[in-house]
Amino acid sequence: MTDLSEILPKRELAERLGGRLILEEYGKTALGAIAKRTPNTVHGIAANVWNRIVFKRWNSVDPQQLAPYFRQSDPTLHLAISDVIGNEVIRDIYYVRGWKGSKKPSRLAVELLVAHVYRNDLQLGDVTFRNPDQPIPPAARRFSDQTHRGFGLLPILMENLIKKAREHHCEQVTLTAARRDQVPMFGHHGFRVEDTASGQAAMRLGYGIPMERDVEAFRA
Repeated sequence: MTDLSEILPKRELAERLGGRLILEEYGKTALGAIAKRTPNTVHGIAANVWNRIVFKRWNSVDPQQLAPYFRQSDPTLHLAISDVIGNEVIRDIYYVRGWKGSKKPSRLAVELLVAHVYRNDLQLGDVTFRNPDQPIPPAARRFSDQTHRGFGLLPILMENLIKKAREHHCEQVTLTAARRDQVPMFGHHGFRVEDTASGQAAMRLGYGIPMERDVEAFRA
């Protein structure tokens, strides 16, 4: 299993679930299986990389040459980008789902996808912590996609994320905020909206907002 699995605070999560945590984990060798289970997230990882290539001018590319992959939300986008730039887009990846007590959708407690990507970034593709026993009434939800209370583990996960990025000598840690209301939450952990045309447009639209955090700038 990839060392990216160390980003998930397993011990703390198991403690909060009373030791009833069941995990299903996947690494780079199971990338095809990951793409089948969460195709939109795998596509989103590659889309984030492509946007950085285009707007940060890392490579000389035609921004529209992979448009069909975007229109279809094709999870093989990362392979197409790799062919275009001559570099592997997804160097390593870790995907995990965890349940409390039994593998039922209603008992899902955690879902996390993180990848080491081109050029040398650690990307948080997806993170969800939800206590299946504590649903939140719609009127009390802080975020548009929130359904359950969490476990207070996001700060620990972020610390683990930055630590792992330093171990891999990454330049930045990146993520995509699903909605504008999540931007302040990630901002609290040192992330900022990308200062690119893509980042500015996403903020105006209010969804799919690329954010980044320098690794070395936050070294203690």
